Amino acid sequence: MGDLELLLPGEADVLVRGLRSFQLRDMGSRGWNQQHENLEKLNMQAILDATASQGEPIQELLVTHGKIPTLVEELIAVEMWKQKVFPVLCKLEDFKPQNTFPIYMVLHHEASIINLLETVFFHKEVCESAEDTVLDLVDYCHRKLTLLVAQSGRGAPPEEESQYSSPMQELQKQAELMEFEIALKALFL
Repeated sequence: MGDLELLLPGEADVLVRGLRSFQLRDMGSRGWNQQHENLEKLNMQAILDATASQGEPIQELLVTHGKIPTLVEELIAVEMWKQKVFPVLCKLEDFKPQNTFPIYMVLHHEASIINLLETVFFHKEVCESAEDTVLDLVDYCHRKLTLLVAQSGRGAPPEEESQYSSPMQELQKQAELMEFEIALKALFL
């Protein structure tokens, strides 16, 4: 992989081979957390490779092992979790977690996946390897661009407010800011 290595040569292959889709109920589980960590490593290595213009082994591994559709499925699954599960958690009056970091990790997962896809999607082979999920990805990007247009009508993204917010309110604010950044990434995808 060259001078800028975050992952050892065989390690990236093992991480890519291990990528799989998770169901909504498994978001935040131990296996899911491990995959999120692995995706972060792959994402960082892909960025290092692209920045150093030294070939793109992560992109090649994702294509070779047919994992682009898996990434698209995961992207859409976490989007669904954010739309269906996260709002319910925020409305529960008796849900007051002491640590919101696990929930934040699920919210951040979408940003990690779209960043990795943005890094590797500049190649024809990647687009072709997406197979039928490319249509799902186009729909996803359309939803995010629609969100951007809607936000532009409302003004700037939400700003920081009172320091007396609950942890869940803070998490909601972070999710809104992250959603704006994800929508911008979808614009470039």
